Amino acid sequence: MKILYICADFGIPVLGTKGAAVHVREMIAALKRAGHSVTLAAPKLQKNLWENPEEIASRLLHLPPAPANRETMKDLTEFEEMLGETTPLPGQIRRMLYNKEMAHQLLRRFTTHPPDLIYERAALFSTVGVMVAETLNKPLILELNAPLADEQSAYRGECLGGLAKKTEDFVLKRSDAILSVSALLKQYAVSAGADPGRVHVSPNGVNLQAFQKNTDTKKTRATWGLGTGPVIGFVGGLRPWHGVGALPALLERLRPKHPDMQLVIAGEGPLRPALQRAFDALGCADSVCFTGAISHKKIAALVPCFDIALAPYEKLEHDFYFSPLKLFEYMACGVTVVAADAGQIGEIITHGQTGLLYPPGETEALVACCEQLLAAPRLSRQMGQAAAKEIRANYTWDHNAARVVSVFKRLEEKKEVS
Repeated sequence: MKILYICADFGIPVLGTKGAAVHVREMIAALKRAGHSVTLAAPKLQKNLWENPEEIASRLLHLPPAPANRETMKDLTEFEEMLGETTPLPGQIRRMLYNKEMAHQLLRRFTTHPPDLIYERAALFSTVGVMVAETLNKPLILELNAPLADEQSAYRGECLGGLAKKTEDFVLKRSDAILSVSALLKQYAVSAGADPGRVHVSPNGVNLQAFQKNTDTKKTRATWGLGTGPVIGFVGGLRPWHGVGALPALLERLRPKHPDMQLVIAGEGPLRPALQRAFDALGCADSVCFTGAISHKKIAALVPCFDIALAPYEKLEHDFYFSPLKLFEYMACGVTVVAADAGQIGEIITHGQTGLLYPPGETEALVACCEQLLAAPRLSRQMGQAAAKEIRANYTWDHNAARVVSVFKRLEEKKEVS
């Protein structure tokens, strides 16, 4: 099968270290392992020129916005700066203008030799997949990772919120099938007008070839200066909703009983300076390793060094619709997870068997879970082994690729019948 994979989101540098970029590359790699040919079309490859680009298992069409588009965004940004304002408006206008531009470029390339399937990662204001699929008369499978319009309004400012919502509803209704990463997102898609029979839940997964328990972690521990004591680790963006604000208090509480403990924070984000100041104020900065943004390959080598892996999400004002990539990768490595019991997390982890759950935002409960595991390393190892077995049996990118093919076949069968 020939698949055109569209990622029109300017916020996802597809060759970068961001979790969403990892998702794109891993899905493509799984589809290729299943014997399919994939071409990825995207406007942005890297966050900056200093990053080393990650490898990707597909043909890559880099389709940056035209000069006129960039000039329009520049003019809008300068206008806001003159007024002392900063809003999402310039970026939103750029996304809307880019739809026709990207669709035109794709149709110019694929009209003569079309793909069998259009697969699009849903992006704010993007209608590219619908435009290309309907013109080529090919099925469109939409991958939904978040309630995009609501998320934009909650975290980045509303501006054209009503238009963003109408665009999202338009795309959800006109897609031939939708793969939502969580059950809550399926409800969201249906509430927007999508046919329930066309929406399938497809949680994130893990690449088992990359994330396997490595019994020889000495070299990696030495590289990061982790010593021989217990290691607690967090992987992800350093942003408020990831719950990283609880980490200084957690380390302060655990360190008296475990003075040789190390806390690894693998990721980058706006909260890093505040976290560093908090650790300094508590006098425990020497027990913390900030890796910054590192490659997915290095993450795969680092996670097996953890004795406990954290997913300490805060209690949010909205439903927890995420499918945390870190959760599947932690568990696949056989590392015991302590996680906030929110949304899909409680569906993946069985408390006391494949990890420990606690109420979101309750730091005391988080501390208690970590203390329990540190006091019972044998029990912790048993949970980790059970977690790895669960993930490897049910939650891999190869499972997800097979689901895409199954959905495509059903669409083709319906087309033949009609």
